[in-house]
Amino acid sequence: MSDQPANATRGEHELKLGKTSYVLRPSYAAISAAETKTGHSLMALLRLADASNLSLGHLGIVVAELIRAGAAKGDDLTAGVNADRIAELIFEEGMPHVMARVTICLLDAASGGRTAAGEMKPVAEMATS
Repeated sequence: MSDQPANATRGEHELKLGKTSYVLRPSYAAISAAETKTGHSLMALLRLADASNLSLGHLGIVVAELIRAGAAKGDDLTAGVNADRIAELIFEEGMPHVMARVTICLLDAASGGRTAAGEMKPVAEMATS
């Protein structure tokens, strides 16, 4: 439950579940944990999400990991979110809205251009002649 809005420059996305806005951060640790807990690779998760075929349980796991990665320092409540409770909130919010946001997050992670912490890498400036 972040008091700070998502920072797109840092590669973060915002997801509202109920009355709470969460920051989703596609960090290496979050993606790796989601892969391990779901048994699917990043690319498989991306394909499933894009086709709206990600199960509610797996969607809860992925979102919970992205939320944990986006938790502010000292925000133990957000850092300790429960994947089952997040899945319940997703069910209540509606899966299509959440699936669209998660698809964008997973695409960001899969497309590169991020540090392991999930921050966007600086883009090199083109030299003009």
